[in-house]
Amino acid sequence: MQAADSLRTVGLREALRLFRENNLSLSRAQSEAQALRGEARQARAYPNPTLQATHEPLWRGSERQSETYLNVSQQIEWSGRSAQIRAARERATAARARAAADSARLVLQVTEAYVEAATAETRLRRLRQVTDVFRQADSSMTKRRSEGDASGYAARRIRLERARYEQRLAAARLEVRNAREQLALLVLPGGTPSVAAKTLPSKRPPAISVQEALQAALQQRPELRRWQSAVEAQKAARRAARREAWPDPSVTAGYKRQSDGFKGAFLGVGIPLPLFDRNRGAAEAEAERLDAARTQQSLARREIRNEVRQAHAAYTSARRQSQLLSDELLRGSGDLLRIAQTSYDEGEMSLVELLDAADAYRDARIRSVDLRVDLWTRYFSLLRAMGQPINLP
Repeated sequence: MQAADSLRTVGLREALRLFRENNLSLSRAQSEAQALRGEARQARAYPNPTLQATHEPLWRGSERQSETYLNVSQQIEWSGRSAQIRAARERATAARARAAADSARLVLQVTEAYVEAATAETRLRRLRQVTDVFRQADSSMTKRRSEGDASGYAARRIRLERARYEQRLAAARLEVRNAREQLALLVLPGGTPSVAAKTLPSKRPPAISVQEALQAALQQRPELRRWQSAVEAQKAARRAARREAWPDPSVTAGYKRQSDGFKGAFLGVGIPLPLFDRNRGAAEAEAERLDAARTQQSLARREIRNEVRQAHAAYTSARRQSQLLSDELLRGSGDLLRIAQTSYDEGEMSLVELLDAADAYRDARIRSVDLRVDLWTRYFSLLRAMGQPINLP
């Protein structure tokens, strides 16, 4: 495990800040959103004019003549230009909302990794306390046996129990190492091996009503903003496709000069005739895409409501269990291990009672840790379902 003096320890707020600065998946999602923003800006650009110069030499026998043209052509976009600009702008807005949704999903992953790392640290401390008791008991038993005050069975039993807890402690160290490395992978740039998480607060997070959760989700979830923008983009795309049945005209103006001295200006207008292609297929396709976007919007709203209700039920259940069990589990367990160790060393407690006390202390503390991690995990999941920023209250 990494040396304590070189190990970086972060809180949840700092871990999320590092994630936003260094996570590659988040950077990719933001770049994709910026790409569509650039496309929306490009859609507002007007077509460039065309400048053309032509020289036509003419001859008949020994006679020579020539005509020189200089003309500028400009396509006039009027049929669906505003609708195309609106569609591109709404697609960019949808892309930003999608990036925000991806960011929220990744933030929850970072938060879960943080909770796992913090929990692993706490489990390691609890197991280290119990293991230290059996180390001292093993040393005391060895001394008592050498003085003829303990049986060989008792010495072997203590040594076996110590080996069992040493094995659990080694597994807990490995769990801490893996959790630190996973957290570092999510929040720090390449090359940083691991990072430790601060302990989760012992206080309970606040209660949240289901009405409050649903109202916040329907207002804040980026997925809903994404599909609303997608619907608006498809409306504009359908409008643009219908207007493209009337093609854009082009205007040409120029200057002409002949070798016989005649010269002058000319003006022309070109209008494509929509005789064979009236863009009906594209208009029908955009109409179907609009129906699909509206369906997806309704489905997303329904899924979000269901997700919020499930997350709220899970959080409420975890909070209720924490209120009922946590205080009961911890009541009197703080001094249990110390009292048992002292009583055993003074001969006032049997070996079996010491083992029972150690197991009871371990079970109470580990169960308390599990209740806390379950409570905070479900609280953060509810915040994510509500579309709220994740942080400690």
